[in-house]
Amino acid sequence: MSNSLPKRRYQCRLDEVGPMAQMVRSSFVTDQADFAKASPDFAGPNFLKEYDKRYATLEALVPTANRRATDAEVTKAMNKVAKDLRDPLNWLNLRLNRARARTPALTVAPAAFGLGKIRSAIAVRDMEKLDGALKGLLDLLAANAAQLTAQGHTADDTKVFSDARQTISGFNVTQNDNENARLVLTEENVTAANAMWELIDEILDAGRLMYKQTQPRKAVAYTLARLKKRMRAENSGGGDAPVGEGEK
Repeated sequence: MSNSLPKRRYQCRLDEVGPMAQMVRSSFVTDQADFAKASPDFAGPNFLKEYDKRYATLEALVPTANRRATDAEVTKAMNKVAKDLRDPLNWLNLRLNRARARTPALTVAPAAFGLGKIRSAIAVRDMEKLDGALKGLLDLLAANAAQLTAQGHTADDTKVFSDARQTISGFNVTQNDNENARLVLTEENVTAANAMWELIDEILDAGRLMYKQTQPRKAVAYTLARLKKRMRAENSGGGDAPVGEGEK
């Protein structure tokens, strides 16, 4: 795979090219009789066959829309798991403070259990930092089980932290795998997106010109800026600014 990427000709985010293609296809099918009058290239089944072929290629190479949705869901789930630790942390904090002056003594000072680091990681949503902090906490909980049990800490209390760490570790792996897949497929993605965009652009150009004067409201369905606005409202999930040579 080449290290240099093809020039990006699509004028939206990469993960939006597929959804954009579907929106444009729907309008084209509705108005295909008018398009056929504009050019024989749009008449008959061949144009749509080629359109659908390029879309299938893009979808096979670019499940980035799915990854974006998956990442958003994973991030939301991780944040919930992290936030749910706040109350257990407070209880553990209390028990550590109580155990500090008791015999047998804790193997380390309460501050060394890293509750502050865990709270900080939760606050800034740094899940990799949280994963590491939870590992250190679990090691110390195991080493001080007797001291904490005397203060009311149970195996189930520890399980809350171990389950959270296992979940967050799994989610981190999922996001890393998604990112790696994006990096591996980037060159192919851009090539497939460019090919798809070529046909999208043909439809948008023709549609705007056909309806601009006679049916301006209909022309909106072929206006890129409006299409992007509608698509992002329907498929919210954030992302980078549009990529391309400007809006039409």
